[in-house]
Amino acid sequence: MISELIINAFLVTVMLAIAIALLKTRTVIFTVILTSAYSLVAALMFITLDAVDVAFTEASVGAGISTVLFLAAMAYLPKKEEETIGNQFIPALSCIILGAILIWCSYDLPQIGLVSSPIHQHVAPDYILGSRNDIGIPNIVTSVLASYRGYDTFGETIVVFTAGIAVLVLLQNKKKISKDTKSKIKKKVGRNA
Repeated sequence: MISELIINAFLVTVMLAIAIALLKTRTVIFTVILTSAYSLVAALMFITLDAVDVAFTEASVGAGISTVLFLAAMAYLPKKEEETIGNQFIPALSCIILGAILIWCSYDLPQIGLVSSPIHQHVAPDYILGSRNDIGIPNIVTSVLASYRGYDTFGETIVVFTAGIAVLVLLQNKKKISKDTKSKIKKKVGRNA
């Protein structure tokens, strides 16, 4: 129990440090690296919460595919960033108001782990009592993922596959664009010579 608490406290501290570093960084490459690191730490947090399927999805999509997409998108960014100086009062005020509303709404949430909360009264008892008899798998988590949430797990697999295909399409389009750009440059140079 104490070791889990220490691990969770360490992971939350690392996530908080990465979030603060994200606020302070001004370069795009460091932002991409830090968001990838944040996704990996979030995946570790999901593992400590015994949500391995969510951890796998977070690691592959959040840290893997998103990082590749961000790095591919960086090729289209201008080399120099324009300095914009604006009024930060309205965005800060809206964030403070939204945060206050969320904190106020959180008082209506049930206590964490409370057995009598509404979420535990609907399907959880059916999963616990019926998983061994209905599915024949002794592990409740495996039976829920394989049978009751089979479509959800299949949907997560489709999301990861679709994101991978999108990355391949984007990278192939970049190669085609660069070939077209090179041919246009050669034509312009040929006319001017």
